[in-house]
Amino acid sequence: MKYLFLFFLSALITIPAISQPRKGYVYLKNGSILKGKFRYNEDLSKLQIESAGNLWIFKADEIDHVTTKNEPLNDEFDFMELNSPFALRTEIGVLAGNSGNSQTAPFSFSTVLNYVILPKLSVGAGFGLEFLKETYLPAFINLEYKLRNSGSTPFAFLKSGYELALEESNNIYNSGIQPLYYDYIWPNPNNVNQKLDTKGGFLINTGIGYQHMYSRDFGMSFGFGYQFNRLSYSGEKDYNLQIDYNRLTLKIGFVFN
Repeated sequence: MKYLFLFFLSALITIPAISQPRKGYVYLKNGSILKGKFRYNEDLSKLQIESAGNLWIFKADEIDHVTTKNEPLNDEFDFMELNSPFALRTEIGVLAGNSGNSQTAPFSFSTVLNYVILPKLSVGAGFGLEFLKETYLPAFINLEYKLRNSGSTPFAFLKSGYELALEESNNIYNSGIQPLYYDYIWPNPNNVNQKLDTKGGFLINTGIGYQHMYSRDFGMSFGFGYQFNRLSYSGEKDYNLQIDYNRLTLKIGFVFN
């Protein structure tokens, strides 16, 4: 009799506590995530959530799990859903070339503001500084796909844009000489003995990386990829020169949500 009394007393205490609404995030088994006030009914068979002015009721077997804002970040935590859809990534690194380049690993800096358009896909725009033979300002768009919605995840990226020249050419091209630090030159600079004007050129950078969030607001990343640049130069008598760079990119990033 004593145990039966304790059971009913426990139920009287527990059921009202369960039925109290809490703020948080409801993760459904179909992949959807709802933010709002939620609570279970008395027999825990259904969950009710108020989200964006709407009232939703789900069966318990439709729920994957629920979280609150105070839950620590882990691999099941959808940090992109909990924070702003914007994320700022600032990267520093090198553009590694072959041993024949006069600059085997020039410095590269970039920053990009991404916006989440799908749970794992974001698009953004950015700019930076790159020190090839001359100094350039790359302006580009960025596509980024994460393999999972979590604080730690691999990702793939694609950047495409234009290198804006910030200084004049540092080289004087002599007749019939192809500089060793370039991967490819077209056309061969015959009968040229002048300092050319830099015009900038096209860039594309693609690769993979890994990102780890240390909190909801800050994380770090490491990226490895391939970058192609086609830079243009012009000279006297309508002379034009195109130089292609093929580089491996190694970058460390800092992520701010």
